[in-house]
Order: sequence, then structure tokens, then C-alpha cells
Amino acid sequence: MPLTAPKLRHLTELVHTAHDSFGVVAAEYYHCSIERVLYVRWHGHIIGEELIRIAKVGLCLHEQFQPLGLVHDTRGTGGDWGDAAAAAWLGYEWIPELKAKSLSLRGIAFVIDADRPVSYGNAQVLSQIDAQFDFRLFYSPKTAWRWLRQHTMA
Repeated sequence: MPLTAPKLRHLTELVHTAHDSFGVVAAEYYHCSIERVLYVRWHGHIIGEELIRIAKVGLCLHEQFQPLGLVHDTRGTGGDWGDAAAAAWLGYEWIPELKAKSLSLRGIAFVIDADRPVSYGNAQVLSQIDAQFDFRLFYSPKTAWRWLRQHTMA
């Protein structure tokens, strides 16, 4: 389960599982209806092509659920998902579509491993997102949820 707070675990529903080209789970989308948060738990080695494919599904889920917050949890994953093609797609398609389809979105929390370096390409993508949304990086999902709760409940 994505939530660390035991009292909220039963309120979070798995709404989509995305697989990579080998059939292995690459991402799971959870919806927390009480807090109106879409939580994405990434798995394995993610490359730009898979990021684009999975993020397209995410856009549909944003339109459906209209979350106030978005959490991307990449702890334990690897890969250079911030390649040139993915960065261009995110900048020209994902960001404008997310803004158009998820009008209620107030904040994006991104959880990364504290002991794993972020590649230059991935950092560039995170910078793109930061420039367009209220966005924060975290090393702990608990801290990310706390920030998102404070930010979205205001």
C-alpha cells in the first residue's frame, strides 16, 4: 500500500496497473478519495518511452478523478526516464494537458531515494515540472504526504 498512515490504507484504491514491454509491473496508480490524491508507485527500470506511455494513462486518470494532489514515488527504481524525447513530450504535451485536464491540481510531490543520484536528464525533467506546478522533492513518503495534505487542504 502506498500510504504510511494505517488509518488511510483502507481508503486508498488501486485504479490502474501499468506494465513495461516485458509484462512486468512498471507503475501502479492509487486513488485516495478522501484526500483527493493520485499516488503513482513506480517499479523497476524506467526509460523515457515507458514514462510517456504510462503518463498518458495518468492523464486520463487525472481527468477522471480530478485530484488535488499528485505523488510520484520512485524509490527503488532506476533508469534514465528523462531522455530528450521524454523531456520534449513532457514539456509540450504532458504539462499542458495536465493543466487542462486536472484543473483542481494544487501540488505535486515527488519521492526519490536519498542515496541514489539523479541523472542530469531526470533532473532536467523535474526542473520542467517545478517551473509549471507547485512541486516539491522528498526523500520520505511520510513527509511528502504531510506537505501535500497541508498544501491541498488549505
